[in-house]
Amino acid sequence: MAAGVLIIVGLCVGVCIVVPISSEDPLCGMKLRITTAGLNYANKVLIDNLKKKTEENKIDDLIHNAHHLSFQLTGIHVLRLSVPSSSVTLMKDEGLQWSARDVEISVSADYHYEYEKKILIPIKISGHGSVDITVRGASFAVQIGMGVDKTNRPSIHTTSVYCHIDDVKAHFSGGLDAMILNLVIGLVQDYLKNVLKDNLCDLLDKSVNHDTEKSMQRLKISSHIGKHFVLDYGLLIAPVFHTDSVETFHKGIIYVMNKNETVPFHPSPFPPITTNNKMLYAWISGYMFNSLTYHAQMQGMLKRTLTNNDFGENAFLNISCKFGAMCIGKFLPQLREHFPNQYVEIEMVSTKAPDIALINGELHLIMNGKMTLYVRPTSTTERHYLFTMDVDLMSAIKVSYAAGYLHSKLGEMSFSVCIWNSTVHPLYERALNFIMQNVVKQYIQPVLEGQGAKGLPLIITDDVRLVNTDIQLTQDAIMIETDVEIVEV
Repeated sequence: MAAGVLIIVGLCVGVCIVVPISSEDPLCGMKLRITTAGLNYANKVLIDNLKKKTEENKIDDLIHNAHHLSFQLTGIHVLRLSVPSSSVTLMKDEGLQWSARDVEISVSADYHYEYEKKILIPIKISGHGSVDITVRGASFAVQIGMGVDKTNRPSIHTTSVYCHIDDVKAHFSGGLDAMILNLVIGLVQDYLKNVLKDNLCDLLDKSVNHDTEKSMQRLKISSHIGKHFVLDYGLLIAPVFHTDSVETFHKGIIYVMNKNETVPFHPSPFPPITTNNKMLYAWISGYMFNSLTYHAQMQGMLKRTLTNNDFGENAFLNISCKFGAMCIGKFLPQLREHFPNQYVEIEMVSTKAPDIALINGELHLIMNGKMTLYVRPTSTTERHYLFTMDVDLMSAIKVSYAAGYLHSKLGEMSFSVCIWNSTVHPLYERALNFIMQNVVKQYIQPVLEGQGAKGLPLIITDDVRLVNTDIQLTQDAIMIETDVEIVEV
């Protein structure tokens, strides 16, 4: 088995045995569930960040043209923003609604207006100055739908946008123009209330249909796994909205790089779990692991010729042992007579794609292969055949989560062998145990555990981390339940 593929097998460890379960969900390799707790936490973070970014900072200019009047607010500084009540509400089978009420905002800005109209003669009036504006009792409700685009990324759009402002107070400064505007402040404030309400609706609509949709188009929907594979987690269908959660269903299949070849099997249904105590739930199917091992097996990647170079200073494949060392020649003395000072090579090849099984409540990695031993003479390229072993390997797996990564750790690896077509006689059991223990403990297990310790990244960003994370083993899947925490950077 090639070292690179063994590393990937270790990375993807974390799925279990197939047991058909009734489910209306589409069959997929990965499923995510975001609960109302997660959405409301995201809303709180969004509002907090909005306040931090807007208070004492400039915001975009406001320009309004209607009939004969052109009005502009420039250099707008937000002095105060209060959003005491906001929430995200899920609408079953439709989408979600983001709403807020009792919003107050105070700004200072420069104004400029032009009024031009021809009655008998052309009349043109213009002016400029500064203004302080306070908006009270503002509210909005944005209903949002989601779909899936042709690239299998999520798409987002507004289905309705409602805005309302109870009251606007304004005070103008800057000479005669300001004095006149303050004399007719009631009319001006009504005008500003309508302008600001329309501008708020336009801003919310643009933020969803343009800004958020554009960010959706940049979402990453695949990841490289090692040098030869890619994980595709594009959407299968549009997100599904329930009363207390939104669920997304992803392909969750691993392909050979640049080869989107299908596999001759399908995902199993995920078990019906209705708990929504955490913010985020993720299911990772056995289909993901099986697609990896199937492609690796079919591409002939699960094979390797082992030499002393694979075992460091412990050159156990030597036929003539160094003083005080243990080598294969000590257990197969016939070889010392015919091949002194030579060494053995082991051709290792998988005969079946590795599998993960749930046995007595524990995950186990199961591998089946064949090992063929040869003597490699130093004076010729022709090898001398010794014998072949059919090998079955099995190890328990412990799965854990830490600092954004899903880790795996192997238990003690057991093995069984069956010898055939041997040219070495007699062939004692202690010789076979010596060979297998060295191959397993010094090559196979370290390769797998090295990647298991490195882990599979789940959510690794500078500003998001998973907290209160638990892992549950279910039929043909691992379920990860977690809360999310935004970290300031």
